[in-house]
Parts: sequence; structure tokens; C-alpha cells
Amino acid sequence: MESVALQFQGPRQIRDIEPLGRGHINDTYRVAYHDGPDRVLQRLNTYVFPRPEWVSDNIVRVTQHLRSKVSHLPDGQCRCLEVVATHQGHFLHHDEQGRCWRMYERVQPVTSFDQLQSAQQAYYVGRSFGEFQAQLVDLPGPRLHETIGDFHHTPKRLARLLQVSEGDPMRRRTSAQWEVDFAHQRQSRVGHLIQRQLRGEIPERITHNDTKLNNLLFDKHGLEPLCVVDLDTVMPGLIHYDFGDMVRTGCATAEEDEENLELVDFDRELFAGMARGYLEAGQSFLSLNEIEELAFSCILMTLEVGIRFLTDYLEGDVYFKVHHPDHNLQRARSQFALVRRLEAAEAELTELVLDRWAALR
Repeated sequence: MESVALQFQGPRQIRDIEPLGRGHINDTYRVAYHDGPDRVLQRLNTYVFPRPEWVSDNIVRVTQHLRSKVSHLPDGQCRCLEVVATHQGHFLHHDEQGRCWRMYERVQPVTSFDQLQSAQQAYYVGRSFGEFQAQLVDLPGPRLHETIGDFHHTPKRLARLLQVSEGDPMRRRTSAQWEVDFAHQRQSRVGHLIQRQLRGEIPERITHNDTKLNNLLFDKHGLEPLCVVDLDTVMPGLIHYDFGDMVRTGCATAEEDEENLELVDFDRELFAGMARGYLEAGQSFLSLNEIEELAFSCILMTLEVGIRFLTDYLEGDVYFKVHHPDHNLQRARSQFALVRRLEAAEAELTELVLDRWAALR
């Protein structure tokens, strides 16, 4: 791995390389140098991202644009990722085994979280992802690549689940039949946002598409996010994909793979703080049509992620990293429990969002 790290420009005397983070998809390492600051080395999962050059092109364009927005700030270098080029001036390196690597300057000193600590912190999280979208509204063309086709096309995700369930390649369907039925029963709602987009009622934006809480790097005090990371899925999308997944991961009261489903719920106070921050950051570009679907988006994104976990379980765990044979099934069950909680509160959450939006206008 040291030979890979040496392919990139800059510090050459490597002191140590160690695993970093708990990502489901890529393999990430911290590279420490004797003669320079740490960097982050990543091996891209080319099963998930079969066109890594598209991923790289999007990230370079987006980070350069974002850097132009924050470079004047005293801590501007901490507020945007910086991609490191190879000695040949490329942003990807392919090793002798054909594996694909990239490198970033490491943003520090920072911290990250898997769970929100307060409503005030939730406010800053909502504001951060709202600002991220707002800063990319004026990204010059051409249109960004779709690094994963139909990534948040929930009807196709559901159709794939039902197809895999029917074929049952790993003979796992019996243990997951209740969960397959749960997803199927919601078939009538999964295409709602896409239909509104096709009718021209809600616009396509540039979105992050994976707004987990741990994809934000916070300042050393752990209150205000400084930098949005994990930009592999930044591409055209709907703002609801980001808001819904932000709530799913940030406001949940239990881990994504919680076994005790009685513990699975969401924190309304955290939701209110997050919605307030997001709406304040997005008031310059968001439309009422988009706003009125924010509460629904939380249900949709949670359902979609549960469908993805369940599909991967039935296919033999080929996408998400797992720690035991039933891990993806356990994840799906936890997500579907959260769907039920969010469905019961949909009217209440919609009213809260609309009231906050009206106050801002």
C-alpha cells in the first residue's frame, strides 16, 4: 500500500498507514508522513462504481467550485475537500492488480459523529447540507455524471427487490418474507416524487445523495460542521433525497442495525432543529412544492434504504459490508421499524415544516 501512496504528489517519507473510518463501500486509510500533514488514501469499490473516472470528474468539479465559495474564509481550507493529484497529474491511480485509488488532503483537527448530541447540533447539520446544495446551484455545466444510475429511483429499487425475492438465489427468502411483503405493501407511494418531477412540479438539483451524519466533519468542539465528505454520489437528484436521508440517520434513536426494534424511533426535537437549519440555508432557492414533500421524503428514503439492505441480503451481501450472515436483514428490519414511526407522524412533521417555512417567508 505504501507504493500506492507514493504515486501521489507531495510528502514522500511515510511514517504509518492505518485503516480509517467504518464505511460500507470503499476502503479508507490514514497516511501519516514524517515530512508533511496526514492524508487520506481510498481504494474505490469499482463493483459499486464501475466508472470511477465519472466519480473523480464529479468530485474534482464540485470541490473546485465549493473551494471558490469558501476560500476567503479564515478556515476555508477546512471547509472543502482537496483532491491530491498523482505525479502524472491524474486524480486516480490504478495499481498492478487493476485496483483504483485516490487521495485527499486530510481535514483536521475535526471530529465526526454517528448520532446527534443536541437540537442545536441538529440545526447546524441541517444548515450544512442546505448550504452544500445552495452552493452548487450555480455549478457551471455540463450536467454531472450519474455515478450510480437510478441510485434513488425507489420504484426500480422495489422492482429489483421483488425480482430477487422471486428468484431467491441464496435461498434466504423464507427468513425475509415479512420484510419483502412490508416493502411491497408500499408500492403505491414509492414513485410519488419521481412523478412530481416528471410533471415539472419539482426540479432536479445537485445533491449529495448520502447525507449520513458521519459524512460531516465537525469542528473540534463538535458543534458546527465544517466540511461535507464522501462525495462519490454527488450527482443530479432531488433535494428530498438529501433531507430524507439526513433525518433517517441523524434523528433516529437507535443504530442503523439495531436488533431491538422497540428502541427504533426518531427524535422530534432533533427533527425540528434539523428542519429549521435546512430551511434557513435553502430559502434562497427552494420552492414550496419541494418544501411540502420534506416530511414524506423521510419515509421514502428510510424505506428505500431498507429495501436496499433487504435486496443485498437476498443476493448474498454483494454490496454492503457485513459482520455476520444476517446483518443486512437486521438492518432492513430496523429501517422498516423506523418507516412505521415516521408514517405515523407524517402529518405532524409536514405541519411543522410548513409552519417554519411560512415564518421564514
